[in-house]
Amino acid sequence: AYFLGCADTSPASCERFLHRDLRSFGRGKSALEAIYRETGPRGIAAVYGPEALKIALAVTAGGLLLSIKGFAPAGRMLAFFCLLMGTAFPATRGFRGSRCIMALCVGALCADPRAGAFAVIVFAAALALTRYVSLSCVLAAAADILGTWVFADLKICVTLSLFSALVILARHGGHIVRIIRHTEPRLSTKKDLSYKFDED
Repeated sequence: AYFLGCADTSPASCERFLHRDLRSFGRGKSALEAIYRETGPRGIAAVYGPEALKIALAVTAGGLLLSIKGFAPAGRMLAFFCLLMGTAFPATRGFRGSRCIMALCVGALCADPRAGAFAVIVFAAALALTRYVSLSCVLAAAADILGTWVFADLKICVTLSLFSALVILARHGGHIVRIIRHTEPRLSTKKDLSYKFDED
Protein backbone atom coordinates (compact mmCIF):
# COMPACT_ATOMS: atom_id res chain seq x y z
CA ALA A 1 0.00 0.00 0.00
CA TYR A 2 2.86 2.38 0.75
CA PHE A 3 4.51 1.83 -2.63
CA LEU A 4 1.17 2.10 -4.43
CA GLY A 5 0.76 5.43 -2.67
CA CYS A 6 4.18 6.48 -3.99
CA ALA A 7 3.10 5.70 -7.56
CA ASP A 8 1.16 8.69 -8.90
CA THR A 9 -0.87 7.54 -11.91
CA SER A 10 -2.34 10.97 -12.77
CA PRO A 11 0.51 12.17 -15.09
CA ALA A 12 0.27 8.99 -17.19
CA SER A 13 -3.55 9.17 -17.23
CA CYS A 14 -3.42 12.79 -18.37
CA GLU A 15 -1.08 11.87 -21.22
CA ARG A 16 -3.19 8.86 -22.19
CA PHE A 17 -6.70 10.33 -22.04
CA LEU A 18 -6.25 14.10 -22.46
CA HIS A 19 -3.07 13.98 -24.56
CA ARG A 20 -1.48 16.70 -22.45
CA ASP A 21 1.27 17.08 -19.92
CA LEU A 22 -0.25 17.39 -16.44
CA ARG A 23 2.10 20.29 -15.71
CA SER A 24 0.57 22.30 -18.55
CA PHE A 25 -2.62 22.86 -16.57
CA GLY A 26 -2.41 26.15 -14.70
CA ARG A 27 0.55 27.75 -13.08
CA GLY A 28 1.05 27.91 -9.34
CA LYS A 29 -2.30 26.21 -8.76
CA SER A 30 -3.32 22.68 -7.80
CA ALA A 31 -3.61 20.29 -10.73
CA LEU A 32 -7.11 19.23 -9.66
CA GLU A 33 -8.37 22.81 -9.70
CA ALA A 34 -6.65 23.66 -12.98
CA ILE A 35 -7.89 20.54 -14.79
CA TYR A 36 -11.45 21.21 -13.66
CA ARG A 37 -11.28 24.77 -14.94
CA GLU A 38 -10.23 23.68 -18.43
CA THR A 39 -11.91 20.32 -18.94
CA GLY A 40 -14.68 20.04 -16.35
CA PRO A 41 -15.82 16.82 -14.63
CA ARG A 42 -14.91 14.62 -17.61
CA GLY A 43 -11.28 15.69 -17.41
CA ILE A 44 -11.22 15.04 -13.67
CA ALA A 45 -12.65 11.55 -14.19
CA ALA A 46 -10.15 10.76 -16.95
CA VAL A 47 -7.11 11.88 -14.98
CA TYR A 48 -8.05 10.79 -11.48
CA GLY A 49 -10.29 7.78 -12.17
CA PRO A 50 -7.31 5.37 -12.40
CA GLU A 51 -5.86 6.93 -9.24
CA ALA A 52 -9.11 6.31 -7.35
CA LEU A 53 -9.16 2.72 -8.59
CA LYS A 54 -5.57 2.21 -7.40
CA ILE A 55 -6.47 3.52 -3.94
CA ALA A 56 -9.53 1.29 -3.71
CA LEU A 57 -7.55 -1.79 -4.77
CA ALA A 58 -4.77 -1.10 -2.23
CA VAL A 59 -7.15 -0.70 0.72
CA THR A 60 -9.33 -3.63 -0.33
CA ALA A 61 -6.26 -5.86 -0.69
CA GLY A 62 -5.24 -5.03 2.88
CA GLY A 63 -8.62 -6.22 4.10
CA LEU A 64 -8.46 -9.41 2.05
CA LEU A 65 -5.00 -10.30 3.34
CA LEU A 66 -5.94 -9.97 7.01
CA SER A 67 -9.37 -11.52 6.52
CA ILE A 68 -7.54 -14.85 6.74
CA LYS A 69 -7.10 -14.16 10.44
CA GLY A 70 -10.50 -12.52 10.84
CA PHE A 71 -9.18 -8.94 10.98
CA ALA A 72 -10.33 -7.53 7.65
CA PRO A 73 -11.28 -4.08 9.10
CA ALA A 74 -7.84 -3.72 10.67
CA GLY A 75 -6.24 -4.80 7.39
CA ARG A 76 -8.12 -2.11 5.48
CA MET A 77 -7.21 0.58 8.03
CA LEU A 78 -3.56 -0.45 8.00
CA ALA A 79 -3.46 -0.33 4.20
CA PHE A 80 -5.22 3.07 4.33
CA PHE A 81 -2.56 4.43 6.70
CA CYS A 82 0.30 3.07 4.58
CA LEU A 83 -1.30 4.45 1.42
CA LEU A 84 -1.54 7.92 2.98
CA MET A 85 2.11 7.69 4.01
CA GLY A 86 3.11 6.80 0.46
CA THR A 87 1.01 9.60 -1.00
CA ALA A 88 2.13 12.29 1.46
CA PHE A 89 5.77 11.22 1.84
CA PRO A 90 6.81 9.10 -1.18
CA ALA A 91 10.33 7.72 -0.99
CA THR A 92 10.47 7.75 -4.80
CA ARG A 93 10.08 11.55 -4.91
CA GLY A 94 12.27 12.67 -2.05
CA PHE A 95 9.41 12.35 0.48
CA ARG A 96 7.62 15.31 -1.11
CA GLY A 97 4.14 14.21 -2.10
CA SER A 98 0.67 15.51 -2.77
CA ARG A 99 -1.99 16.81 -0.42
CA CYS A 100 -3.70 13.38 -0.20
CA ILE A 101 -7.19 14.64 -1.01
CA MET A 102 -8.21 11.64 -3.10
CA ALA A 103 -6.28 9.16 -0.96
CA LEU A 104 -8.12 10.47 2.10
CA CYS A 105 -11.63 10.45 0.63
CA VAL A 106 -11.51 7.23 -1.42
CA GLY A 107 -9.32 5.39 1.09
CA ALA A 108 -11.55 6.27 4.04
CA LEU A 109 -14.64 5.09 2.15
CA CYS A 110 -12.97 1.77 1.36
CA ALA A 111 -11.54 1.30 4.86
CA ASP A 112 -14.91 1.82 6.58
CA PRO A 113 -17.85 2.97 4.40
CA ARG A 114 -19.81 4.54 7.26
CA ALA A 115 -16.89 6.42 8.81
CA GLY A 116 -15.60 7.28 5.36
CA ALA A 117 -18.96 8.68 4.27
CA PHE A 118 -18.99 10.89 7.37
CA ALA A 119 -15.46 12.11 6.57
CA VAL A 120 -16.38 12.87 2.94
CA ILE A 121 -19.50 14.79 4.01
CA VAL A 122 -17.43 16.86 6.45
CA PHE A 123 -14.82 17.50 3.74
CA ALA A 124 -17.45 18.63 1.23
CA ALA A 125 -19.23 20.84 3.78
CA ALA A 126 -16.00 22.45 4.99
CA LEU A 127 -14.82 23.05 1.42
CA ALA A 128 -18.16 24.61 0.47
CA LEU A 129 -18.10 26.90 3.50
CA THR A 130 -14.43 27.91 3.62
CA ARG A 131 -12.99 27.00 0.18
CA TYR A 132 -9.77 26.01 1.98
CA VAL A 133 -8.71 22.57 0.73
CA SER A 134 -6.15 21.94 3.47
CA LEU A 135 -8.50 22.87 6.31
CA SER A 136 -11.19 20.65 4.78
CA CYS A 137 -8.75 17.72 4.63
CA VAL A 138 -7.74 18.12 8.27
CA LEU A 139 -11.37 18.35 9.39
CA ALA A 140 -12.25 15.28 7.29
CA ALA A 141 -9.40 13.32 8.88
CA ALA A 142 -10.69 14.31 12.34
CA ALA A 143 -14.20 13.26 11.31
CA ASP A 144 -12.83 9.90 10.20
CA ILE A 145 -11.40 9.35 13.68
CA LEU A 146 -14.80 10.06 15.20
CA GLY A 147 -16.61 7.89 12.67
CA THR A 148 -14.20 5.00 13.20
CA TRP A 149 -14.57 5.29 16.97
CA VAL A 150 -18.37 5.10 16.61
CA PHE A 151 -18.60 2.35 13.99
CA ALA A 152 -15.46 0.19 14.32
CA ASP A 153 -15.38 -2.91 16.51
CA LEU A 154 -11.59 -2.95 16.93
CA LYS A 155 -9.59 -0.42 18.94
CA ILE A 156 -6.67 -0.88 16.55
CA CYS A 157 -8.83 0.65 13.80
CA VAL A 158 -9.33 3.82 15.86
CA THR A 159 -5.58 3.96 16.55
CA LEU A 160 -4.76 3.59 12.86
CA SER A 161 -7.33 6.25 12.00
CA LEU A 162 -5.59 8.57 14.47
CA PHE A 163 -2.20 7.87 12.85
CA SER A 164 -3.74 8.55 9.44
CA ALA A 165 -5.06 11.90 10.67
CA LEU A 166 -1.58 12.78 11.95
CA VAL A 167 -0.19 12.10 8.46
CA ILE A 168 -2.77 14.50 7.01
CA LEU A 169 -1.98 17.12 9.66
CA ALA A 170 1.76 16.81 9.02
CA ARG A 171 1.25 17.22 5.28
CA HIS A 172 -1.04 20.22 5.69
CA GLY A 173 0.65 21.92 8.64
CA GLY A 174 2.23 24.65 6.53
CA HIS A 175 -1.06 25.33 4.76
CA ILE A 176 -2.90 25.63 8.09
CA VAL A 177 -0.33 28.20 9.27
CA ARG A 178 -0.90 30.19 6.07
CA ILE A 179 -4.66 30.02 6.62
CA ILE A 180 -4.20 31.49 10.10
CA ARG A 181 -2.05 34.24 8.57
CA HIS A 182 -4.63 34.80 5.81
CA THR A 183 -2.09 34.07 3.06
CA GLU A 184 -3.47 30.74 1.84
CA PRO A 185 -5.40 30.97 -1.48
CA ARG A 186 -8.94 29.67 -1.54
CA LEU A 187 -10.24 27.12 -4.02
CA SER A 188 -11.65 28.73 -7.15
CA THR A 189 -13.24 27.13 -10.20
CA LYS A 190 -13.38 30.36 -12.20
CA LYS A 191 -11.15 30.44 -15.24
CA ASP A 192 -8.03 32.53 -14.71
CA LEU A 193 -7.86 35.24 -17.38
CA SER A 194 -5.06 37.28 -15.81
CA TYR A 195 -2.66 36.19 -18.52
CA LYS A 196 -4.52 38.51 -20.91
CA PHE A 197 -3.10 41.47 -19.00
CA ASP A 198 0.51 40.22 -19.10
CA GLU A 199 2.94 42.25 -21.16
CA ASP A 200 5.04 40.65 -23.89
